[in-house]
Amino acid sequence: MVAMHKEESFVIIELGSYMTKAMQDVTDVNKLPTVLIRSRAGIIKQEEATELTPAASNDNQTPVELKDASTSIDSATNKQVEVPQADESKAEAGLTSDSEQDSSGPNYVFGSALENADANTIDSTVEIMTNGFVNDWDALSAFLRHIVTKELGIRISDNTSAFLFSIPVQWPKSDMENLAQIAFEDINAPTIMIMEQPLLAAYGNGGVTGIVIDMGHDTTTVTPVVDSAVQNSSIAQTAVSGAAVTTRLHELLQADAETREQFDDASVPLAFAVALKESGLCVIQLPGTDAADTSERQTFEFGGKSYTVSNDVLARAPDILVQPTQASESVLTALVRQVVLGCDTDKRAALWENIHIVGGSAQFSGLRERLQFELENTVLPASNIFALSQTRDTRFHTLPEYFVGWRGHAHWAAFLGACLVAKVALADARHFVSRAEYNDSGPSIIHTKSF
Repeated sequence: MVAMHKEESFVIIELGSYMTKAMQDVTDVNKLPTVLIRSRAGIIKQEEATELTPAASNDNQTPVELKDASTSIDSATNKQVEVPQADESKAEAGLTSDSEQDSSGPNYVFGSALENADANTIDSTVEIMTNGFVNDWDALSAFLRHIVTKELGIRISDNTSAFLFSIPVQWPKSDMENLAQIAFEDINAPTIMIMEQPLLAAYGNGGVTGIVIDMGHDTTTVTPVVDSAVQNSSIAQTAVSGAAVTTRLHELLQADAETREQFDDASVPLAFAVALKESGLCVIQLPGTDAADTSERQTFEFGGKSYTVSNDVLARAPDILVQPTQASESVLTALVRQVVLGCDTDKRAALWENIHIVGGSAQFSGLRERLQFELENTVLPASNIFALSQTRDTRFHTLPEYFVGWRGHAHWAAFLGACLVAKVALADARHFVSRAEYNDSGPSIIHTKSF
């Protein structure tokens, strides 16, 4: 008999290429995620790892040696390989050791410990995920152990928390199986669920059908969801995303002489462009709108100093999300049209009327209005035949107003959707996979349960 878990112990982990979110306790779904951590790992130099003191990670526990190895699945070969587990007390100290074969493998550091680490002690950094895919499964295993033990304060040895993992929609079945194996064998989860982020985003916005536009750091992904089912054959993707906006903004700032002159070396640092992009000053405008006079400039505080930035630059940089500057890059509205046309005819009207924009880059002011303008004035009129399966209008959805704790965080709709699903599904054995089922059937059991 499968033990039922309490909502206070439910854990949500949303894996992202740039940022990973997590939270324990879904009793009150008006609460935001408590853990926001960069999806990046630092590998400590071997000579430093043995000398590193607990103070380096702001913890009073002393790192200890690795435990015995478990197995993981190599995504390239689909074969099982040995992956030594990192000791729990070391994970709780902010440092999780993990290696491919023995204790001489990498020692990882994450989050604030990585940000504050002496550069001379770090051998290299690893982007755990890129473009929605995992680059390093060993690092991901250590990363999840760090989140569970250090960030959430859960002891792996007596872990009684049910887990819901929210994953990028691009993951193949083999990657889901890898994650299931890590969950059961490396973090000792008693029960788990794995769900795709676009579906959870639709749930968070109160829908079961729609087009989910996830504007992340590395990619923008357009996914159709029909009657609570992701239409995998119609997913479209472009590299024009948050990172592209940063690059474009940096180029425009560097090209502006008045901006360059404000820096000692006449060169605009990339960190300035990143901070400016995240400041809320960048605005996407409608075509034909009289942009602010290019001679006018906005004041921006950075590093304790005041700088001025052209309104023209602030408008042109995020505009590439809708109108890319390179001919080889896909136009977002064209991708949306492609996705809709890839679905059944009788579902297309419902898709046009249920558009969800999520992800970090969805926070730019004016994005929704501009995208709606482009769709209704360039894409929908492309067909002169409007039947029951077509529409002349589009509707954009956001979080229901009664989720007052989530106001201003509509771009995190997938996490809210995960919390809502967890309250129902993690309490029902028909939807989650238990450790007993995993032991009997292996990682592939994860494909037999859904919500």
